[in-house]
Amino acid sequence: MEVDISNSPLYSVLAQEGLKVEANKKYKDSLIRKLFNKPDKALSLYCDIKGKTYSPGVSVEMKSIDVQFMPQLRNDISFIIDGVLVVYFEHQATLNKNMPLRLLQYVLMFFAAYYKMGSALYANALIKLPMPEFYVLYNGQTPYPPMGELRLSNAYMTKPDSDEPPSLELVVKVININHHNLLPNLQKNKDIVGYSLFVSKVNESQAQGLSLSDALRKAVEECIEEGILSEFFKQYRNEVESMFSLVYDEEIAKQVAREEGKEEGKEIGKEIGKEIGKEEGKEIGFAESLEILQLLKENTPINEIASRYSVSVEKVEKFRPYADAASA
Repeated sequence: MEVDISNSPLYSVLAQEGLKVEANKKYKDSLIRKLFNKPDKALSLYCDIKGKTYSPGVSVEMKSIDVQFMPQLRNDISFIIDGVLVVYFEHQATLNKNMPLRLLQYVLMFFAAYYKMGSALYANALIKLPMPEFYVLYNGQTPYPPMGELRLSNAYMTKPDSDEPPSLELVVKVININHHNLLPNLQKNKDIVGYSLFVSKVNESQAQGLSLSDALRKAVEECIEEGILSEFFKQYRNEVESMFSLVYDEEIAKQVAREEGKEEGKEIGKEIGKEIGKEEGKEIGFAESLEILQLLKENTPINEIASRYSVSVEKVEKFRPYADAASA
């Protein structure tokens, strides 16, 4: 479903605070999203995690925002139950401690998109919203308990002076869906059990030296033979590799980018040291030099950069060739 959030006050505020909002690309579904992005499957997963039931015929609306927001805010699975509860599921192979902050951005955009707030934000009438709950489905190989949680307040640089809770909090429940760590309630969910067995088979084959592609093909064949999500794998066997690899490719890409960024920073720093001179390097500092380069790459006005770092415009201009080279 495509939604227009460009007229929302929340959209404007986030954009002004540095959230670059642009036309979104079309994304392939991940394997976990393909499995659970259906009302009955999503509700069953939620009920098994919570250990609760809903009456037959309860309304479940699948929701997503797929245009005009940053790619990293793309949510895996979100749905509204009976109009009063909105549930967000994310799937990660590498646990991200910034997930509460990411989901805070997402839920703001979600409410702005689906509840048409506009000028109603400034009216006296209370805007009714479904209560949100946040979950991460984790199946990485780093040990993690069956259930944990991430809190937005963990990121705060200062803590409350008393036991009073922080004024702004967001709690994300982290559910370990590795086969040997499944919560008792989840052990009866055939889709999660099947997915965790599939991932276990892939990991075992890779540990024996198979490539990811070969390990995936082998796991799919074994699951079909053993009746593990067999109908699902028969239907999507040709897409499994791209769907399964999606989340892992994203994690690997992030790691590579971090490592490349470190090396690029070292090389640029050396060049800056040679060309700009030792005295200027002392005055500006290595970290600040890299920040100036990044701002130039983002086309930040030179006057603004000079003012921010209390240096001359001419000095900032000396960084230009290196910023251009890094952007090429």
